[in-house]
Amino acid sequence: MKKSKHVIIIGGGIIGGFAAYYLLEKGWSVTIVDKDRFGQGASSGNCGLIVPNHILPLNSLSTLTKALKWMLSEDSPLYIKPRLDAGLIKWFCQFAWHAHPKAVLKSAMGRHALLQSSFKLYPAFMEAEKVDCDWDMGGSLHIYRSAKDWNDYRKTDAFLKPFGIEAQALNREAVLQLVPGFGSDISGGWFYRQTAHLRPEQLMSELQRILLSRGAQILENCPVQTFKQKNGHAAGIVTRDTTLGADAFVLATGAWAPEFEKVLGCSLPIQPGKGYSVTLDRPREFPGIPCFFEEQGMVSTPWSDMCRLGGTMEFSGFDAHLNSRRIEALTRGFNGYFHQWHDHENKEEWSGFRPMTIDGLPFIDYSLRLKNVLIAAGHNMIGLSTAPSTGKLVAEIMSEAPPHIDPRPYCIGRP
Repeated sequence: MKKSKHVIIIGGGIIGGFAAYYLLEKGWSVTIVDKDRFGQGASSGNCGLIVPNHILPLNSLSTLTKALKWMLSEDSPLYIKPRLDAGLIKWFCQFAWHAHPKAVLKSAMGRHALLQSSFKLYPAFMEAEKVDCDWDMGGSLHIYRSAKDWNDYRKTDAFLKPFGIEAQALNREAVLQLVPGFGSDISGGWFYRQTAHLRPEQLMSELQRILLSRGAQILENCPVQTFKQKNGHAAGIVTRDTTLGADAFVLATGAWAPEFEKVLGCSLPIQPGKGYSVTLDRPREFPGIPCFFEEQGMVSTPWSDMCRLGGTMEFSGFDAHLNSRRIEALTRGFNGYFHQWHDHENKEEWSGFRPMTIDGLPFIDYSLRLKNVLIAAGHNMIGLSTAPSTGKLVAEIMSEAPPHIDPRPYCIGRP
């Protein structure tokens, strides 16, 4: 009997987890190595949204205009901690350059390929594996208090239509009929039927169960220091305690991927963008579908017994400090829209690092120096939304199978 090839996946987040899932399907022997615990960080603290309409990268011209107003205010949707950081300054220059229309379109095309694929893969995965994670495909609502901003969104809607993504425009009365608790100062909203949501920490727990049941090995609290090299390939990884060998490797470490740039021989311009969330017991009056509050740059997600408020983007390096002003901005922002809301005791306050790239696209390709190390990192704020398609693509690339989607030349070849 032919021995299966062994792959080590560095990073036990949502991307590494789904890469493991599909590699197991391809017959690989899989070991996941994580510096902390499987499924933690941004993979569990996010708002659990699978949103195919999020094809526009963060560095669109409209977002950059807002960013200039927000970036130095500590309780705004975007905050940049003032400091001299050459890497961050270079990253922002590249980020701004990629805001031109051709770059935005290229990014949108790559994101669309991954997002649409995942939206098809998720229901099949949920059904096949009987996953218990509050899965719901009830759509989402983008809400505006400003009539001008609501009308301006028609430009975005027009951009999305050629991709097969359409929203339903709702006036104030239609919004209040759909979500009765909102205040009368709402101007309108845009409803997307093609949206799903789930409880991310439960998904990660279920994914861990599935992987272990199929023979995957998961090593936690095992930080990887470097790769052991031989003839232009990686022969193994060097951890704090030992060296582990394998036939191939996947780097899925999110915001920490640039730590391996030197040994991999490629540039990975990824900055940690800290996001925040607050998880509460769900009150009866909480909106029954995910709602995006556009002026505040935040979102609310309902689950069966819990709910979560999330959002904001903070560029402060790997500062893990939980800024209370950012948390207060979430609850205060929600209060401004939902007048029936009464303050509830916080169940959990969280912050974590999202891997932000200069063009909104992830890196999915082999390392230039170590030919058997495949990089799958930099998924910005759509890691959960694109995890199944990325994991399947990784498995197909490594198994030399025809890819089920073709993101070239968008995500492939960039390292």
